[in-house]
Amino acid sequence: MRTDTQRPRRKWPWILGTTVVVVALVVGASIWYENRQPASTQTAPESVAPTATVTSPADTAAPNGCPGGAGFDSAMLLAAQKSAPHSQAGAVELATAAARWAYQYPYPSATDADTVSAAVVDTGASAKFKDLKALFATNPNVSGGLVADATAYHLSTVQGVWQVESYTASQASISIGTGIVVSGALSPTLRVSVTVPVTWENNAWHFGQLAGTRTAQDLFSIGTPFEGGC
Repeated sequence: MRTDTQRPRRKWPWILGTTVVVVALVVGASIWYENRQPASTQTAPESVAPTATVTSPADTAAPNGCPGGAGFDSAMLLAAQKSAPHSQAGAVELATAAARWAYQYPYPSATDADTVSAAVVDTGASAKFKDLKALFATNPNVSGGLVADATAYHLSTVQGVWQVESYTASQASISIGTGIVVSGALSPTLRVSVTVPVTWENNAWHFGQLAGTRTAQDLFSIGTPFEGGC
């Protein structure tokens, strides 16, 4: 996980007329992606330039910010996977649902984790990532410490953004920017950036890891707002 305590001079879109300190978080680096080093609190590197994308007619549809419904269980993620079209918008929707499912406390249940491992994790994922039940059993702080241990939280795509880093018919890399709901209240000072590589296989999008590549400040400055959110 990576926290960036740099204080950007911008206004949160959901707080009118008030400048606030925003903590930018790049999530996923040390918990979900075993080949990355734990993130530091140093200033974020320069933005990663998106690679060329391949478009299709279906890409004209805007991604849904609440794919699969407002829940956080495997039923939501499976519904999002089933409804996500074979397009950039579909890749964004699956990535969004995967991030919403993975980043929450209390953790997904063991049954939920097994269901997602079997149905939504791609076949090329690492052995560590394929056993999500075992990963959650280690009691990780998947927020990277931004939210205190054993504190209820989840991600919110209300006022969230998305960015297609790369796209082909078989693989895509999608960055998702969200707010954080802590103990039932949307935080005015915390937001999250997570990049989700997804693969089209067996006629559906699957994900294989969640990684930190952009700071939230960077992503929110270039990302496209969701149409709707939860």
